[in-house]
Amino acid sequence: MPKQIGNVQLMQKMNRLRVLNHIRRNPDISRPVISEQTGLSLASITNVTSYLLSIGLLTESGIEPAARVGRKSTLLRFCSEAYGLIVASLSEESADVFYTELEGKIICSHNIDLPHKSCEQFIAVTESCINELLQQFGKENTLAICINFSGMVLDGNRFVLSSSMKWKELDIKKIFEEKTGLPVFVENISILRAVWYSSSHKDSYNKNIMFVDLENGIGAVQVNYGSVNRTVLGEIGHTTVEKDGIECFCGNRGCLEAMCSAERIKSIYASLSGENVLLQDIAELYEKDNPSAQKAVGKCAEFLSIGLANLISLFRPDMLVINEGQFASCRCLTELSVELMHSRAYEALLQDLDVRYVNIDLEKTIAGAAVETCDRLFDIAFPHNPVE
Repeated sequence: MPKQIGNVQLMQKMNRLRVLNHIRRNPDISRPVISEQTGLSLASITNVTSYLLSIGLLTESGIEPAARVGRKSTLLRFCSEAYGLIVASLSEESADVFYTELEGKIICSHNIDLPHKSCEQFIAVTESCINELLQQFGKENTLAICINFSGMVLDGNRFVLSSSMKWKELDIKKIFEEKTGLPVFVENISILRAVWYSSSHKDSYNKNIMFVDLENGIGAVQVNYGSVNRTVLGEIGHTTVEKDGIECFCGNRGCLEAMCSAERIKSIYASLSGENVLLQDIAELYEKDNPSAQKAVGKCAEFLSIGLANLISLFRPDMLVINEGQFASCRCLTELSVELMHSRAYEALLQDLDVRYVNIDLEKTIAGAAVETCDRLFDIAFPHNPVE
């Protein structure tokens, strides 16, 4: 008998999470439509949504506009303000710590400049900000903490490797879970940007997307039919594109992000022209056919094109989304890279490829962090979500 009760409770929890996540992705939806789209009976949907309304995770959002005979159904949407999240976005020079609603709306933020600080100092300052937010908004109202940075997240979110942060095998998840007592999710920042793009562009749901992030190094994320492919670590920046190239933090030589960066373009231009100028100036000179600018951009674009062509050959995406990041003021670099990619990759893989250029700011990245954190929290495998 206990086993049967356990199975019933598990099925009940699975149905609650299934309905909740369906409404998260399809706001302002009626119970009959949820029943039709999920395959659950209308009676089950009524029971599940009544429970979710009672714990504050759903809210009624109006009456359906459908022009049909009979009583109109009430619309439901995810109640993002029911609980909060803490999102800490870390870079080599600063810690940005936010308190957000469950869909990423920022309620409060702290920005601390931390140039040249040690790992211990970074952790201490971030912990202080997190504790301040927990005291202000209440630990009982906060579901989780998401810590993100540029680098690899390994071994079930336990160890991180970041060239920009100068971190190697740091168990940041354990550190902050012990300090706060809350669930901590550690994430590569490129994944959060890719999640934001996929979740906010409905035409990408049924696509195999390769998201290339040119901010904070060079990252690559595969989002296949709305789900991040976790087997792809995303650090294409540490693949070798020149065997005797310049040295990278990781200890190797000729890594993609070492051979193609804003700093390297400026360095090449300075060595050719004798002038130190901004990347935007080089881009303007490139458009005016300046030889030094053309050579500087061309050299780096060639290496980026190798990385892009390799991704096309490995994953055959329907859509290539390039977050221009550090090259936002130098569109000529990304456009030339894509042009050269077409001469490298197999033609049949490029025929229907949709290439898009985007610039995803910190606010959108935080929204991506909220979506990804809620996806993990409201998963049947996660033991501490508020849906019991």
